[in-house]
Amino acid sequence: MGLRIMVTGATGTMGQEVVNRLRQAGADFIAVSRSLERLPQGVPGLSLNYDNFTLLKQAFRGVDVLFFLQPLSGEMLPQAENIAKAARAAGVQFILRVSGLGASANSPYLFQKVQGEVDEILKDGGVRICILRPNIFMQSFISPFGDSLRQGVLYLPQGEGRTSFLDARDAAEVAEKILLDPWRYDRQSFDLTGERALSNAEALSLISHQVQRRVVYVPVTEEVALRNLEKAGADRWSTDLIMSMHRATREGQTSLVSESVKEITGHGPRRFEDFCWEKRGEWILRPPPEISMF
Repeated sequence: MGLRIMVTGATGTMGQEVVNRLRQAGADFIAVSRSLERLPQGVPGLSLNYDNFTLLKQAFRGVDVLFFLQPLSGEMLPQAENIAKAARAAGVQFILRVSGLGASANSPYLFQKVQGEVDEILKDGGVRICILRPNIFMQSFISPFGDSLRQGVLYLPQGEGRTSFLDARDAAEVAEKILLDPWRYDRQSFDLTGERALSNAEALSLISHQVQRRVVYVPVTEEVALRNLEKAGADRWSTDLIMSMHRATREGQTSLVSESVKEITGHGPRRFEDFCWEKRGEWILRPPPEISMF
């Protein structure tokens, strides 16, 4: 009998790719999402309240391996405590935790700090664990940045920082390999990155080449970015988290290049150029629909 897998964050950027790969592999799994209607037809799913230990313990019964991709919120630490305790109490044997590049409880950047604190909680939870630390996904140029790119300009407070952008499908392939054979990866951590680090200007130049239209990156100050977040209604914790991610990029914390994707999957990560070619239709400026009077 195969392992029973639970996939959280199943309709997110990485989670949906993990679900697709597990379906193709014929794995026994259940998907967790706040948007169950977005799950592929035939995929069993449920919603979970990470604040409720009792319900978590019940949901985890019969689960052997937990793929844990936690939503970003100010409640991440108490939720992680609940996850760790409930998983152990229910007999979960292995957790594959999705963290973030540079995660450390001692990090000066809020995003990396809270991810590192969650990592420590889970490592001390008494269940075997492997931690994936992916870099920013290439898919961020489709969402949330897609609308800006279709208009031709991307404004970010990241200066000339460089990022080894990773395709979420490569991260999902790594996850699948581990989920189907978890024991060999116990107590290991992997930084997941693309094959080279690019500045935003270089990334947008490659996109411009594919769409045959000028798309530019304009670095802005933190003050400008903060005003935009406030106008969008972001709460204080989310604002601080987002700004910490921008600062980390600006200060060189996302430029690491790792060989982990190749080590686990047997092939290198997708190139940004190939991603741009495949997704070029996403950045075509679409004209407004014609309105007929008849």
